[in-house]
Amino acid sequence: DASVYRQRTPSLPWDQSEKVTDQYRLIMRRRLSQGAERTFLAAICPPGAAHIDACFSITFSKLPTLVTIAGLGASLPFDFFIKTTGKGDLRDDIARQLPLPEGTPGFSVRTLLLNCLSGHYSNLWRECWNPAFTTECWTKSDHRLPSARFSALDPIWSFNTPLRTDYERRQALIEIDVLAAMELGLTVDELCTIYRVQFPVFRNYEKNTWYDCNGRIVYLAGDQSCGLSTPDWKKRRHLDRIERTITDDTLPGGPRQRTIIYEAPFDQCDREEDYRTAWAEFERRRA
Repeated sequence: DASVYRQRTPSLPWDQSEKVTDQYRLIMRRRLSQGAERTFLAAICPPGAAHIDACFSITFSKLPTLVTIAGLGASLPFDFFIKTTGKGDLRDDIARQLPLPEGTPGFSVRTLLLNCLSGHYSNLWRECWNPAFTTECWTKSDHRLPSARFSALDPIWSFNTPLRTDYERRQALIEIDVLAAMELGLTVDELCTIYRVQFPVFRNYEKNTWYDCNGRIVYLAGDQSCGLSTPDWKKRRHLDRIERTITDDTLPGGPRQRTIIYEAPFDQCDREEDYRTAWAEFERRRA
């Protein structure tokens, strides 16, 4: 029962009165697939959640450190580091080898905007808040990347705080990849080579993803959960407006019908080009 479960849950080494499940943690899938889209899969787990041994989690005494590691864990350079171990199981031996560079406000705010998707993360957002978050801006100019995204942030989390469009979330990950590569001493050419050579499945998805003018994925080849099916996309891609009705069972109250609207123009992105654009902009800001 719940009381026995909590009694058996490990306590924090720096505070025996609290359990590891009372804290935000970095949770990772133990199984490492070398041939999948990504090898290292990690996210920030909110307090109160537990897991079985199919996962591996780490608790941190300082929340900013957790955020830094979570951002690195979402980056391509970190994923490549895990790949080079050649192992199929993530345990303490690999976790202890992970580098821990100094985090920056720009790196932290992008990580938090990707992870703090619900009220369960409001305390994490408040505890890690830095006024410097509001001085950040995107490295790419696009109407789907609002210029006020960062300047409008404040210490109190709300539904509008996190990144929710596919296009914004992709751009944040692009910039996290670049910032992580810079912190780890890579060059932009090395980052592009890692992406091109070591992540063929991920690269194929990137080459076959189309976005609408509002930042939604309208088509992703091989994944019908992210937009239209291939036959439907080929038949309707020339339209200015596409409606798609789905059965949404993600909310309380049971399944319901929902209509998603995609608006033209539809376009694709070039990840290597975006890497180079972001790299040049971050270098300019550091100068």
